[in-house]
Amino acid sequence: MSALGLMALGLAAIFAMVVMFAFPGVRTTIGQMVVGMFILLLGLALVSLLLIAITGFDPMPLIRRGAVVQTGHKLVDFYTLLPERYRVQEVDYKDTDGDGEQEWIVFYQFDLADGRSPYAGVIYDFDRGDPPVLFPYRLLPPDRDYLSEAVVRLDFEDVVEVGEAQPVKELLVYGEVRAAKEDGGTIATDLTIFRHVPNSFDWEFPRDEPRRYQVIGAFRGDGGIAFDPEKKTVTVLNRAGYDRSQLAVETVYALDEARGTYMSPADPQQLGAPISSRVIFAFGMPDDILETPFPEKLVLGFYESLAQKRPPVEPREFLTGQALIEYERGNLAYFGFGDVTGKVDAVKITRLSYAPDVEQFNPSITVLGKEPRFITVSLDFEMQVGDTTTSAPGPIQWIVTLVNGRWKIDRRAPSPAELPTPGQPAESAPAWQMKD
Repeated sequence: MSALGLMALGLAAIFAMVVMFAFPGVRTTIGQMVVGMFILLLGLALVSLLLIAITGFDPMPLIRRGAVVQTGHKLVDFYTLLPERYRVQEVDYKDTDGDGEQEWIVFYQFDLADGRSPYAGVIYDFDRGDPPVLFPYRLLPPDRDYLSEAVVRLDFEDVVEVGEAQPVKELLVYGEVRAAKEDGGTIATDLTIFRHVPNSFDWEFPRDEPRRYQVIGAFRGDGGIAFDPEKKTVTVLNRAGYDRSQLAVETVYALDEARGTYMSPADPQQLGAPISSRVIFAFGMPDDILETPFPEKLVLGFYESLAQKRPPVEPREFLTGQALIEYERGNLAYFGFGDVTGKVDAVKITRLSYAPDVEQFNPSITVLGKEPRFITVSLDFEMQVGDTTTSAPGPIQWIVTLVNGRWKIDRRAPSPAELPTPGQPAESAPAWQMKD
């Protein structure tokens, strides 16, 4: 506003004040008009909100179009810029390449006809070409043409430091699905990490081959994904194969600091080897673990309790038969710990499975029908004694049986390595054969 306009506005305000003080009746009338106008606007707003809620009408396209018209079509509206086969869901305006200028990060859905409508992403920048060109740089994972089938969320973290003239935060694109309130309402099932790598000079025409935003990590986990910004590790939970017993495989990936990526040096399209993998309770060990209908869950609870100073359930409560006898004797070798000397600080189950075919014999008749009396659970595990991690000679196979309606670990089942050779003396038979 010019100086003349400001002067006119000031004089108008002074004139209004003089009239209101000189004529009190006018002041009352103006006050009533202001209150009446406020009530009218409030009523119109309430009616509009009710109509929007009832009809499901989305006013945002009209608001965006009005903003573009008001600026003389000088703004970029990505919601209308993309073709109809794309449905724009989110536009963020952030600096993604560390040049001090902000770029547009656009997330959209495509393949709208099949009802799946996965999410894809693209970054629009205008810092290349003469004159500059508004150019799209796609955000593509290594193994598919979309980021996630779930709602996406963008985050920035300083993941990589090697080979950077100036710090540029990496883009973390999560795919999130709805979850229980105790899990925060959402759970991340996809995570793709992109690093900005310049692929052209300022005066060159822009291009996206090789990719300007390169993937340094691509993770998928139906049980959840978590990034630790301090350790720069990514923890992935997968429940495939363990759905029935609410278990999960927890896999931890670490950044290759020298290369600045989580991907394999042999194949950049694949993740590198994890630093850790174990079977865990997806939602923590339940308080009523002894009541579980799943034998493999009981076995996991037993081994987790062994390494705890004050376990919520005493390890002996998981056992019966020969297993209980050997536990009372302090025979750790019977449980797969071999010649361990020293205190076991941690136990990590690396594989856990059960044999469903065993459920088909020796059934017990209950009000629910036939139930198996025995099932075989097999596992491999690692033990940590001080600073040393040792793998147990495996696989360890357990016969788990029903005792008064509860599953109990009964005895060791023979593994191929433990099978006695013909003519083996009875006194040298393995411990699993000592049951009467």
